[in-house]
Amino acid sequence: MNKLLNKMKENKMTLIASLPRNEYNLAKLAWESGADAIKVHANVFHNASQNNFGLFADFKAEFARIIKDSPVPVGIVPGASTESSEMILREVEQMGFDFISLYAHHTPASYYYGLNLNNFLSINSSYSNHEISDLLNNGFANMLELSIIDKEEYGSRLNARDLSKYRTIASLSDVPCVVPSQKLIFSKDIPVLFKTGVKAIMLGAVVFGRNGEKMEESLKAFRKEIDQL
Repeated sequence: MNKLLNKMKENKMTLIASLPRNEYNLAKLAWESGADAIKVHANVFHNASQNNFGLFADFKAEFARIIKDSPVPVGIVPGASTESSEMILREVEQMGFDFISLYAHHTPASYYYGLNLNNFLSINSSYSNHEISDLLNNGFANMLELSIIDKEEYGSRLNARDLSKYRTIASLSDVPCVVPSQKLIFSKDIPVLFKTGVKAIMLGAVVFGRNGEKMEESLKAFRKEIDQL
């Protein structure tokens, strides 16, 4: 699978929706509102939304329906530990997900045995630039999510220091970098984010609201700005 990776290589900027709940109606709303890709979750507590996503098995029917109907790539966060993720990777691949999204420290070595899933690798603020450069330049990541904001800063306004950090990491490699909306990001920020060299913006609970009440409005606004780049 390489649908999302191809989009990020081809597009000036790609728009990803991280669903605050694993529901078909939210996924459908996301792709109809301009999302280029969708991300769901299992076996994880999501800090930004404060939502507890249950077991993968509990959502299999919903995931299958989303994948079947979605005109855009669908990926998944399969767990919050190496062990919980490793248990379901083959099943995730067989279901037809396009990519997995895991922190590097939660990505099992077995991922590199030849799974047909792109690795949407994540880093947090504890990673050094040396570690990041190695992950980017030695085949560990197909895409890199810059989840580098400390938890106590979630929801605060995007600032110049954040932009500088994104630019520094994006300059380390040709691997496409993704900014998640850990900070409060407005659609009018797209041009300045584009200048940092990142290739995608991933909107989630901080922008959409905990239950996705602002999803349609937000995605359409960001879609408009991206299309004007």
